[in-house]
Amino acid sequence: MTVDTPPSALRLGCAIAAGTQDPRDLVEDFATRIADADPDNRIFYRTTLDRARTAAAAAHERAHRGFSRSPLDGVPLSWKDLFDSAGDETPAGSKMLSGRTPTHDATALHRLTTAGTICLGKTAMTELAFSGLGINPAYGTPANAHDPEKERVPGGSSSGAGVSLARHLCAAAIGTDTGGSVRIPASWNGMVGFKPSHGLIPLGGVVPLCPTLDTIGPLTRDVADAAVLFALLSGTPAIDLEDETLQGRTLLVPKHIVFDEADAGVSEAVMAALEVLTTQGIGIRHENVKPLSQMNALTWESGISIAAVEAWAQWGDTIRDMGGLMYPPVRTRFEGGAKPPAADVWKLAMERDQLRKQLTVRLGGIDAIAMPTIPIDPPQISDLEDGGAAYDRANRLALRNTTLGNQLDMCAVTLPVGTSKAGLPVGLMLMAPRGRDARLLRLARVVERALS
Repeated sequence: MTVDTPPSALRLGCAIAAGTQDPRDLVEDFATRIADADPDNRIFYRTTLDRARTAAAAAHERAHRGFSRSPLDGVPLSWKDLFDSAGDETPAGSKMLSGRTPTHDATALHRLTTAGTICLGKTAMTELAFSGLGINPAYGTPANAHDPEKERVPGGSSSGAGVSLARHLCAAAIGTDTGGSVRIPASWNGMVGFKPSHGLIPLGGVVPLCPTLDTIGPLTRDVADAAVLFALLSGTPAIDLEDETLQGRTLLVPKHIVFDEADAGVSEAVMAALEVLTTQGIGIRHENVKPLSQMNALTWESGISIAAVEAWAQWGDTIRDMGGLMYPPVRTRFEGGAKPPAADVWKLAMERDQLRKQLTVRLGGIDAIAMPTIPIDPPQISDLEDGGAAYDRANRLALRNTTLGNQLDMCAVTLPVGTSKAGLPVGLMLMAPRGRDARLLRLARVVERALS
């Protein structure tokens, strides 16, 4: 493994199986890199190196005997700090849960451990996963990996997942996505991030935020890694990514909402990528997509947040008792869920269900919706840490495009497609109706190849 050209997780898995890479050496290499890059534990809130070394020794022995549990046997991963891991404190980035130490692994961690992957440790996150920026003054905020001069937000809530991968401190990372929390840090850190359809990966042993929206997803260096991790996590067959073409494919690019308030160069990078795809035979349709505009209005202009209501139902009692320990901007988001009358929330939920059905019909003959993952560059942490209007605006814009996928029950993937005028990564997001996960990953793979 080299610093300049870190291999994909699948390439590492192949090298381990072939006997040209020792997983024990990989763990020690990553441990050294973590110690050097993260002395104040802002990226990894805690490492699990004893567990990792034991797992690496077992993976080495399996490789020596010519037996691999999966294509990723022996490959080290990072895990967001809301996945239970037996014997390790797992407070989900919140002082309110300090000391919370589970006795069993989360189902997702158990599945990937059974597949032979190695858990390096638990990474930083927004408190209880309820912000798209990744700021956490209590446990530490990891700086975005792409600005050596200014500490910028990493994207949340899976902040440490994105930074640990971009800083080459793991081979892939596992996060959760309730409103964009895999795709935002993936996009802002120049990585691939995949949000599966809701319900395909079990949430057992994951500290909840909004169980009707929570999903588990990988952050990876390429689509092939995302596809194999999705298959292992969901228990579904491996996805054949070969022999795909852009010929005859159609992307729908919304004319409104998703490009609004974009920073300089973000829209240009996305549109330039779409231009390249047209030369490869893909059809691009620029049209109004009414269900997206209506869902955006329900989310941000109705005065009611279904996500906040559900989050308050999960955590309201704890916040009433211990909310003084919380980061105020995150606490304010939770408290917004305590106010709406039940009848108004139910009405909004029914309207959302109608929009989900309308969008599925609208996308007949369309392979995916395409848009900027995030319309803005990651702001500086110091400009937002005190909360207020700047924090609220940045959080809204970070989440605006991605949360459409969660609210409208879609699967989605973000791909890096160049840089903005500030020289920071820009992501292209592709979204498709629920259940089309394998098709979306195959499309993302050929788009990735065309753009590379």
